[in-house]
Amino acid sequence: MKLHGAIISPNVRKVIVTCLLKGIDFESITVIPGPDLKKPEFLKLNPLGMIPVLEDDDLTIGDSNIIMQYLDDKYPDVSVYPIDVKDRARARWLSEYAGSALLPCCGVMFREVLVKPNYYKQPTDEQAVNETVNEKFPPVLDYLEEQTPATGLLFGEQICIADINVVSMLVTAKYGGYSVDGERWPKLSAYVHRVLSLPAFKQCLAAEKELLNKITA
Repeated sequence: MKLHGAIISPNVRKVIVTCLLKGIDFESITVIPGPDLKKPEFLKLNPLGMIPVLEDDDLTIGDSNIIMQYLDDKYPDVSVYPIDVKDRARARWLSEYAGSALLPCCGVMFREVLVKPNYYKQPTDEQAVNETVNEKFPPVLDYLEEQTPATGLLFGEQICIADINVVSMLVTAKYGGYSVDGERWPKLSAYVHRVLSLPAFKQCLAAEKELLNKITA
């Protein structure tokens, strides 16, 4: 099994955490967003030019959520979906919300604060950062605060796709210097710390340090 992508990408991170939870062995093939996504050999794998891409024997698929569903179907012993039908629907919804509402905010912080000044040697767009921190993040985090329980994870004690999606995005924001304010969003902040303390996330983030060091060198 081969996973194409950059391990510090939130969508690639989601798949890696899923593999770690399930004990799935895979080969990580680095594909850096930018020119690599436009190369003919990559476009043969995913004509949309997006990461991650999973190759498993004669199957090649893209989109992190589709990949996670496939892995859960193939390796069901440790599921990343809640058992209850309504909880499964809510978990899918929160995963979609994380990708559609949370990721754009986190992506701005990652790009403007970490990548542009360190990797591309370009100035940070301070206006974009300020708008994200003061205007775009708050309503998104307000909603997530309402969805977050005081204890445990989003759907009990077992980590699921919603936990993986939400926290993967917030890790990306943290790389860009933004963390959830524990005074303004206390439940969400405590929840993020609980998820990040889980072995799969700790192992995944440890593996990302090398690439982060290269970006900031």
